[in-house]
Amino acid sequence: MVWFFHKDKRVCFSSICFQQKKLPAVRFPFLLLFSFIFTHSAAAQIGAMANKGTTRAVIVGISEYEDERIPDLHFAHRDALAMAEFLQSCPSGNVAPENIKLLLNEKATRGDIAMALYWLVEESKAGDRAIIYFSGHGDLENKIMMDQGYLLAYDAKAANYMGSGTYPVEMLQKIIQTLSIKLNVEVIMITDACRAGKLAGSETGGVVATNQGLAQQFAKEIKILSCEADQASLEMDNLGGGRGLFSFYLIEGLKGMADENANKNLKVELRELESYLKAEVPKWADQYPLTRGPGGTELFRVNEDTLLALLERNKMKTENMAFATPRSTLPTGRDTAVNPLYQQFQQAMADGRLLFPEENSAYDLFQQMQQEQALQPILNAQRLNLAAALQNDAQQAINAYLEASPEEMARRWQYDETYQYYPIYLDKAAELLGPGNIFYDDLKGRQAYFEGLVLRLQGETMPDKDSILQLAIQKQELAISMDSLAAHAYNELGLIYLRLKKYQQSMAFFEQAHALSPTWVIPVGNISVALLEMERYDEAATFAEQALELREDYVPPRCNLAKIAYDNRDYRKAIELAEASIALDSNFTNAHYILGNAWKALDSLDKAKDAYLRAYQLNPKDAMVNTNLGYIAYLNGNYEEAAGYYKTAIQYHPYFSAPHYDLGFIYLSALPDYPEAEKYFRRYVQLKPSDSEGWVLVACALSMQGELEQTLQWLEQALEKGYSHFEDLRSTSFLENVRADPRFASLLSRYEP
Repeated sequence: MVWFFHKDKRVCFSSICFQQKKLPAVRFPFLLLFSFIFTHSAAAQIGAMANKGTTRAVIVGISEYEDERIPDLHFAHRDALAMAEFLQSCPSGNVAPENIKLLLNEKATRGDIAMALYWLVEESKAGDRAIIYFSGHGDLENKIMMDQGYLLAYDAKAANYMGSGTYPVEMLQKIIQTLSIKLNVEVIMITDACRAGKLAGSETGGVVATNQGLAQQFAKEIKILSCEADQASLEMDNLGGGRGLFSFYLIEGLKGMADENANKNLKVELRELESYLKAEVPKWADQYPLTRGPGGTELFRVNEDTLLALLERNKMKTENMAFATPRSTLPTGRDTAVNPLYQQFQQAMADGRLLFPEENSAYDLFQQMQQEQALQPILNAQRLNLAAALQNDAQQAINAYLEASPEEMARRWQYDETYQYYPIYLDKAAELLGPGNIFYDDLKGRQAYFEGLVLRLQGETMPDKDSILQLAIQKQELAISMDSLAAHAYNELGLIYLRLKKYQQSMAFFEQAHALSPTWVIPVGNISVALLEMERYDEAATFAEQALELREDYVPPRCNLAKIAYDNRDYRKAIELAEASIALDSNFTNAHYILGNAWKALDSLDKAKDAYLRAYQLNPKDAMVNTNLGYIAYLNGNYEEAAGYYKTAIQYHPYFSAPHYDLGFIYLSALPDYPEAEKYFRRYVQLKPSDSEGWVLVACALSMQGELEQTLQWLEQALEKGYSHFEDLRSTSFLENVRADPRFASLLSRYEP
């Protein structure tokens, strides 16, 4: 099996167009996989690959990253394309088109890479050769928990590698061991990883650690690395129209130049390639490629005519490639291509109709495709494509959370119900792969994470939330048992314990998440929230400031500072900090809410209302916002308007007690409707049975209806619960009907001191 790791390329179907870039760049190891079909002539003038089994290759090249904070490369995709051409073209190895998976740029997501690697494991048999080529970034964010690092896929995030679109080198080594030891497949791994700019692990030697992890020998595999661990792998715009320095000479050497430098037996052996690379690459830069494995291993055979042609020219001509087809490994047979069921499946995939609506979803159509004899040759490829697509949306949601995307944070705070679909998607992806698959536990771990998240979001609006949150804890513990480095799962456990008001456990999990991903801002902000709830204001402010040092534009810590100022009755400072938060993110609901509270505390009701209305526009389901708008409307004498806001609060949060109290009071006094008042007060008592005043208010509503027997019963229960405002009971007009009853005075006398 051969691994190649490298940089960046662009594909124009039927031909490859290169956009030459002038800036040299630097690179370090990283992995990418991906599936393309190549069309080419079956005849080969150069000798075939050295082994006699089937050769398969996974080739990854990432020049452009989804996260703008990860520096793009220049030629990683072009190097990957050059490697693919070398493997499948007539003069260079004759690898069958259906045996090459090429993943470039946005097609090289974590899910796509994982599925391509699984394809390699699933298809390879004893005596075969597996070639893996990766070109892109490799890094290690935190050396405390893991020392082998990650390959950064297209959807990786600049913070929190452990949970985002990255592929652990440790998992890669397991793939290699499975192929080499268990399946007796010849494995060759080639890595050309680039470093262009500052990565998250730059301060702690993350790239060096990742290179060291890639260089470790765990099985019988051959490894070829672009440079030593502490060196940079360069890109050059004056080689081959723009190429990676290592990759350019790698392919030159494999085509025969390495043999020319050695024994000229028309075979390129590993020791010959190493000698050639160490002779040529350092002429341009302080870069010394490395190899691991038996030096006598035959890599490729050389065609003498091809070698002579190489020797006659001084530099590489512009590559003239004529391959690139859609991602799937669809055979070229016309019957398959025009099969209506397959066409419907492809359309469903393109439309994103993966599982829902169930009828004619990609999953439903795939089940039907299994019954079609003509489609049997492509079923395995389509199964892997569907499995990759099913996990991509869920991974994007995790990625957005790890980069503290304001849109993703709002989705969570408002409980976007689409979260309910992610566990189903991941479950189906795992089902398609099966329990024996190497990625099965990873998928089930992410499924458990989202199941726990949904339980927590649902439980936050329920009065008996403790039992639901306990289930959420079990889900996150399951997620961590399957991925002990999942910082987002530890952070979620912290949030669950925070909702349970178990602050010490909450803090411990937030700190664990922070230790795993020290550049991720959310756990640090959450520590501040926990301390704020514990009224440890100075410590809460310290952690809020630390969060802002990690990410100055992350709004929640700034709002924490505003809340601290509000709780300390420094309302002007609270207003200043809330307005600063709004300047950074005008759609952050909580900033407008704190601003409204501060203006209300200063009796500036018009300004408070404006702030609350903006919060309402952003999230009309927010119970606290509706309740405060109802309160201001009540103070302004707009009782119908107030009732409307209170009812909205109850509609979306039926277990929130405050609007029941306020609405009951409106119907008791401002808009007399005593049965309605009784209804809302009774509900308030159910939600807050320990508040003795609620029992008195039910008694008041009953008294106004002439229900004296029940009035006395509710008053007695209020007194049993400790109600002690006896003068209020004697003076309020709402109990006037019952005060004439001698039992009223007798009741009070039994409890009054």
